[in-house]
Amino acid sequence: MAQALLRLFALASVTAADDIMIATFDGAKGTTLTWKEMNDPVMGGKSTGTFTIDSANKVGVFDGKCAIVPSLKAPGFITAGATGSFPDISHCQYLVLNVNSANSYPGFRVSFGSEHYPPFYKHFFARGFKSDFQPPTGKFGDIVLPFKGFTDHWDDATGKAITTCADDSKACPTQKRLQNLETLQIWGEGAEGDVHLQIKSIRASGCTLAAGNGLEIEPASASLAKTTQLDVPSSIDVATFDGKAPHKWHSENDPVMGGKSSSSVETSQGFADYKGTTRIVPALKAPGFTIAMTEGFPFLSKFPDVSSMDGLTIGVRNIGNFTGYKIAFCDSHINFYRCQMQSFKADLVIPSSANGGFQDVFVPWSKFSDKWDAATGKHTAENPPGTSSLNSITQLQIWTEAVEGDFHLQFQYVRASKAPVVTLVV
Repeated sequence: MAQALLRLFALASVTAADDIMIATFDGAKGTTLTWKEMNDPVMGGKSTGTFTIDSANKVGVFDGKCAIVPSLKAPGFITAGATGSFPDISHCQYLVLNVNSANSYPGFRVSFGSEHYPPFYKHFFARGFKSDFQPPTGKFGDIVLPFKGFTDHWDDATGKAITTCADDSKACPTQKRLQNLETLQIWGEGAEGDVHLQIKSIRASGCTLAAGNGLEIEPASASLAKTTQLDVPSSIDVATFDGKAPHKWHSENDPVMGGKSSSSVETSQGFADYKGTTRIVPALKAPGFTIAMTEGFPFLSKFPDVSSMDGLTIGVRNIGNFTGYKIAFCDSHINFYRCQMQSFKADLVIPSSANGGFQDVFVPWSKFSDKWDAATGKHTAENPPGTSSLNSITQLQIWTEAVEGDFHLQFQYVRASKAPVVTLVV
């Protein structure tokens, strides 16, 4: 009995949310895979693509052109994939791609499958699970894709989702599928244009202790067997529009050097509607910024202690293809006058949505820093928030900056979140 309790305590004290690396291009054993490219062979397809390894920079390079198939009068596809024995990621929440695109090509997708059909080419037509993604342009960044956003019910001609995981749970990747991956693919499809993508890594994130990794504990007596759940919340509401964590929001625009950016934020139908235009500051010849932020004197604003969580999750919909979003917050150590320019800030990279609906985007604390360039918002040093900052948040901010253009963002909530609850059998 005592031994079983000690083993339970040891398991209960393990911290969740480790990442599992799936693919790298740095020569590391187990994650350096062999990739092969393929172009659309059907109906006289004209698309061409290549996949190469840039050993000096330790990245995979996916290049090519997605062209119109003359007989179909619609775009074809290019794809690159790897097969093999992958790690068990059935206990993870997200697939994370660290990527960089040279342009804003809109037809990127990623897929994975567990069906093994030789020869290699048949993997490209297997019923794998697929999701859209939109990489950052001109710089590397993490694209965080929830596994619940993947579907195995998609159109062969376009790659677009027919039935989403949210619509039908049968379209979701199962634990068994995630446990036995055999294929991983990057696609350019459904959109005509040039493809220039660099991939630094692909990993699973939000991972708990895996089934089969010691969660099953043999009880001292059969009469003691029962299921015990760790009583740890998976998320904490920070700001919502359903009455649970209400805050008023307003927007501000760049006041410096004759800035021309404009914005507004309004609450409508249970979400915030943030839109406007980030324009060039004439005197600086560079884009300015706008901010949507919670109202109230920062020291008097009330936010929960989120130091027990792993990052922020925002339920968001990007209407359009604007890519210059960032998310930030201030804490009690930052006074009122320094809050705007010395907040903890991170890129908010929003993947394209198959159905145009809201989706969860998770940003871990490790991606935030209060050391950033006032002109661009880019980090000048990595200095993520500590416990004293996470238990004394005073203001939330959503930014548009360093990218010129019209934007329209809707968000339902901002939550601090972590990996799901672990279930133990004792």
